[in-house]
Amino acid sequence: MAEKVFDSVSKGMMGRKVTLRGLVVNCKAGPCLKLKNDIVYIPELENNEKIVGKTISVTGTLIEKKIIPDPQIDESGAISTGAYGNQLVLENISQVKIS
Repeated sequence: MAEKVFDSVSKGMMGRKVTLRGLVVNCKAGPCLKLKNDIVYIPELENNEKIVGKTISVTGTLIEKKIIPDPQIDESGAISTGAYGNQLVLENISQVKIS
């Protein structure tokens, strides 16, 4: 039976091995997969510029974790870039297919 490929994520997928299909874009914390409903970071694809801008299917474990530091406010009131909360991350990549 063919493996199910998803173009969006849901809470029920957390901690599971899944195959996601989307557009690879450069994001704040490196390469990520742009899906219908979210962005999923894929740190293991760092330094793989040939796939940026391409649609791929990638298999790995979907988790939530903090990879982008929170914004900081310095003594003069300037706010650094960052993101509050956790990010969606696909780890332990076992397969990447360029569509």
